[in-house]
Amino acid sequence: MQVFTSPSMPFYKFGDIMFIEKISTKDWEKYITERFRATGKEIAPELSSRIAELLDNHPYYVQQLAQLCWLRCDHKMTAQVIDQSLDSLTLQLSLLFQNLTESLSTTQVNYLRALINEETHFSSKETIQKYQLGTSANVSRIKQALTDKEIIDTMQGTGVFLDPMFKIWLKKYYFPE
Repeated sequence: MQVFTSPSMPFYKFGDIMFIEKISTKDWEKYITERFRATGKEIAPELSSRIAELLDNHPYYVQQLAQLCWLRCDHKMTAQVIDQSLDSLTLQLSLLFQNLTESLSTTQVNYLRALINEETHFSSKETIQKYQLGTSANVSRIKQALTDKEIIDTMQGTGVFLDPMFKIWLKKYYFPE
């Protein structure tokens, strides 16, 4: 956004800014199912949908996971192959995510943990104490820092991870329950 909206940037007001909605799960379901069928492989529509939903319909990752699944599938896709492929993709990105996490402050990591645990009132006394976030003013600074680093964004008043694989990695490997 900054490249197009900051007067000091080379593409300032270069063109109209358009916000594009994510590709729907239904569209992904149809696309993945057809692509498997075109190569003589079979995937149930609900498994195609699962691939998209696991990755929050993120186009790059949905295509990556679908390709890994396709490569691992002999003839008919199974949920087990999807799980194995997702684990493989997560581990491929592990070093990148480990480095990213190490670049964050302890309170930023704690904020991400609260986000993963679906906390909604980040400035409440209970949440601040539970996740050691400091003060309510500090919560705002943490959120802004994570937004500036393009790790999270706020959509409809709720913080969301921009990279769904980072969220999966954090949940499975950094904050295992």
